[in-house]
Amino acid sequence: MSPSRRPPRQLPQMNNLPPLPAPFVGRDEEIADAHRLLMDHRAVLVHDPEDRRYGYGTSQLAISYGHLYTQHYELMWVFDCGRDPDPDRLADRVANETERLRAAFQQDLGRPLEGPTAADWLYIFDNAEDPDGLLQHFPEGNARILVTSRRTGAWEPNARVRVGPLAEPDAVRLLMENMGLDQRQAARLVETFDGHPHQIVRAGEAVLAGRVTVEQVATVTEIARMAPPPPERQTPSPALPAQHRADVPDRARTSLRSSLLRSTVCRDSGSYRRWMADLRSRPTTTVLPEAATVDLSMAERVDLLLDTVFEQEDPEFVRALADTVAAATDAAGTGRQMADSVRGIAEELARRWQGDRQASPTEPAEAPSCFFFTSWHNRDVDLDEALKFHNLLERRVTAKLGGRVTKSGFFDKMMQHGATWEPKLIEAIRTTRLMVPLITEGYFQREWCRREWAVMVQRMANLNAVPGQEPIAILPVFWVRPLGDWEMPADFGPYQHSVHSGGRPEYDGDVYDLVADNKEAELNNYVSTLAQSMVAEYKTHLPHLDRDLVKRLPLAFRDVNDGAV
Repeated sequence: MSPSRRPPRQLPQMNNLPPLPAPFVGRDEEIADAHRLLMDHRAVLVHDPEDRRYGYGTSQLAISYGHLYTQHYELMWVFDCGRDPDPDRLADRVANETERLRAAFQQDLGRPLEGPTAADWLYIFDNAEDPDGLLQHFPEGNARILVTSRRTGAWEPNARVRVGPLAEPDAVRLLMENMGLDQRQAARLVETFDGHPHQIVRAGEAVLAGRVTVEQVATVTEIARMAPPPPERQTPSPALPAQHRADVPDRARTSLRSSLLRSTVCRDSGSYRRWMADLRSRPTTTVLPEAATVDLSMAERVDLLLDTVFEQEDPEFVRALADTVAAATDAAGTGRQMADSVRGIAEELARRWQGDRQASPTEPAEAPSCFFFTSWHNRDVDLDEALKFHNLLERRVTAKLGGRVTKSGFFDKMMQHGATWEPKLIEAIRTTRLMVPLITEGYFQREWCRREWAVMVQRMANLNAVPGQEPIAILPVFWVRPLGDWEMPADFGPYQHSVHSGGRPEYDGDVYDLVADNKEAELNNYVSTLAQSMVAEYKTHLPHLDRDLVKRLPLAFRDVNDGAV
C-alpha cells in the first residue's frame, strides 16, 4: 500500500490506535527522535530510565507518534503486551491481536492479510516486559515497529529512545496551558512529582476540577512517601549463568541473535530440535553443548548457541549455521528474509575470522558483487516492464563484456527496504561499478532510492578526483518523466545527461512506453546505447564503501524531503 492523501490528522482506515492523549506535551524532541530512527531502523525501542520505578509516558509517546505521523503510514496496529513476563502468555496476546487485525483487514479491505508487511505499516508493541523476547513475534516484511518498555535488554543503543522525566519548564508549561493553573501552583506540583508526566497531569486535573488544592496534593504525596517500601521479592535464579546471557556489546552477535529468533528454525521447540540435529550432523570441529536442546526459553537457547559460536570463532561452523537455517527455510517455504540476513552476517563473521588467522599483506582487493545495479521505485504497476528492461540490459552488457564479470546485473526488486537493509542489497550497492536508476517522480521520494543514490555519490567523492573528471557511476534512465510542473531536485542535475549517446540523438520520451508498447526496435537501440556507455566505464576503478557507512549516510534529494515516504 502507498500512502493516500488523507486530511493531515486523519488516521488510516486500518488502525486500532487509541485517542490522542490529552493533554500530552513536552515530548516533541523524543517523538522526532523516534521518527528519525524509524527511517533508518526497522524497529525502535522507546524505554524508561532503567533505574526508575515508574514509567515516564512511553505508551503516550508511541500513541502521540502515530497521531502526529499518520500521513507516513497506511496501517497502524497496537499490540498490548501487558508487561507480561511469561513467554507463552505473551505469544497468546500477540496471536490474538494478530487475529483481530486479520479479521479487520478482511472485513474493511475485502482481501486476506497475506504476505510480508509493507514499509508504510506501523506496528506498536506496547508495554513489553522483555523487549528481546519480542523479536521472535515481529512480522515478516518491512513494517516499522515501535516497542515501549521499561527495560532495554540487549537492544542496540542507536535504535532506541530514552524517555525520562519532563524538564521543569515543560512540565510547568503543560500545567499552565492545559490546566489553567498559575505559575506558583504549577511549579509546586512539578516539584512534588519530579517530572513524572502522568502524575502531573492527573494531579492538575484534580486541582482544576476543584476536588483538591495543590497543597493537599503535595501533603498527601509526602505522607505516602514516608510509608516503608514493600518487601522485595526474592529474585528467581536465572535459567542460565550470567556469562551465558546475551548482554554482549557486539553488533554482529545482536543482529545474528535477532535474525535467528525471527527465523523459521526458532518458530517452536520442534523446529529448533530439528535444526540442532541438522547442525550437529555437519562436518565441523565445533562441538555443540548438550544443554542447547534442554527445555529453556527460545531466547536462552539461542544465547547458549551463540556463546559457542563467538567463543570458537570457527568460520566453517558459522557457515554451517547459515546453511542449516537456509535448508529449514526452504523446507518450510517461509522466512527467506531472515535466512538471508543470517547468511549475510555469517559470511561477514567467517571472512573476519579467516582474515584474523590468515592475514596477508598481498590479500587481493574485494571483488564487486555485480557490475551494475538497477535502482527502482518498486511499484506493482510496472514490475513486469521494469524486470524486462533490466533483463534485456543485463544480457546486452554481459555479451559486450565477454564473461569478464561473474555477475553482470542486480535488480532492486521487492527487497523489503527501509529501516533494515538486506545484506544482499547492501553488498550490491556498496560494491557495484554502476547504478542505473529508473527515474520517476516517486523515485526521489522513496527512502531506499535516496540512500542508494547517496551511496554512489559518496563513493565517487571518495576518489578525490579533479572536479569534472570523476568517473561516471550513475546513468539515469527516464523511466516515466516527471510532469512539467514538477521541479527536479538539485542533486539530480549533474547526472541527468551521463549517458554517452555516441552521436545519436538522445531519447526524450518515457522508456517505460518503449517496453509496455513492445516498440522493440526503439527499445533495442536505447538499450544498446546505454550498454555501450556502461561498458566504456568497465576498467575505471570506483572504491567500495564500508558496510557500516551505508546506513549512516545522509539521504540524497534533501530538497524534496517534505514529500519523502
